[in-house]
Amino acid sequence: MEPLDTRGLTALRAVAEAGSVAGAAAKLQWSQPTVNHHLRSLERALGATLLDRTPRGSHPTTVGSLVVSRAGEILGLCDRLGAEVALWRESQAVPVRIGAVPTVGARVIPRLHDQLQHRPRWLTRDEAVAGERTEMLTAALDVTMDEHAKLVSRLESGHLDLALLVSTDIDRTWIPTTLSSAHLYSERLFLCVPKSIGPIAVDDHGLPDLTVLVSQTWAFSIDPGDAIDEVVRSFCLAAGFEPRVGMRMDDYAAINRMISAGLAVAMIPESSLSADPDIEVIPMPLSACRRDVLLVSRSKQKGRTRHDPIADAHDSAIAEVVADVRTVTRRWR
Repeated sequence: MEPLDTRGLTALRAVAEAGSVAGAAAKLQWSQPTVNHHLRSLERALGATLLDRTPRGSHPTTVGSLVVSRAGEILGLCDRLGAEVALWRESQAVPVRIGAVPTVGARVIPRLHDQLQHRPRWLTRDEAVAGERTEMLTAALDVTMDEHAKLVSRLESGHLDLALLVSTDIDRTWIPTTLSSAHLYSERLFLCVPKSIGPIAVDDHGLPDLTVLVSQTWAFSIDPGDAIDEVVRSFCLAAGFEPRVGMRMDDYAAINRMISAGLAVAMIPESSLSADPDIEVIPMPLSACRRDVLLVSRSKQKGRTRHDPIADAHDSAIAEVVADVRTVTRRWR
């Protein structure tokens, strides 16, 4: 088979997105003959017809659709390679892609970045053995903030190396078997209500009397099945009522403002508490409910037999970030 030219993959993907060669040419800012040339070269290299061409436009054949899917992966790797080389050229850094739910990321990532800046650079295994080269490596963070489900999906697909995620029960986490998780710290949850509601009684176990909140509006997460929301629902059901959800948002600063204005009640983690005097803050016992912060990664692949210096450097960079995540979260354990 002829060597593949990524320009053919770029042209095919553009045709699939635009629906025609003319649309692809405009999108890529190429001439139509140039697009057709690279498409013919790709079809010749693969030995297959990739497009159905009609007067109304061009669309991938069945095998063409498969190639379009693979083209996205290949071109994505090319983009990543370019970014990695640029980063290496500028700072001799190996990128580590880490995701986080926003409330945890806002607390951990700035401290993690500072910790990495103070960490000594390291040598690759080849450099350490040779003892000749003077280039030193360090890890650089590529951060994604998103909701749980999307971060898990990105971890499984290989688009993330690590993620800072949360669970409300460390023994019953929803982490897929393809991923590994490690507990970092546990965070107390607080029932936050408008001061105007008045004092809420607490039983001998430290649990508040939720029956006084039957008519109140709860603020829940946008993410369906959010761990804290499920805890709230279970406590309310145990108290004999279904929580009345009146608003959904993931911005705790906004939720605190709603509580202060008397528009909502909510369960809020310690790191997102407000000092607003119009909010009554009631701690929940850690034994009853908490938010566990987890460091999640893809399970290591076994059986790598060939020495791969790029993979070794990436593994070393991930190990560096993992060590520093543990360092910066130690204060909350």
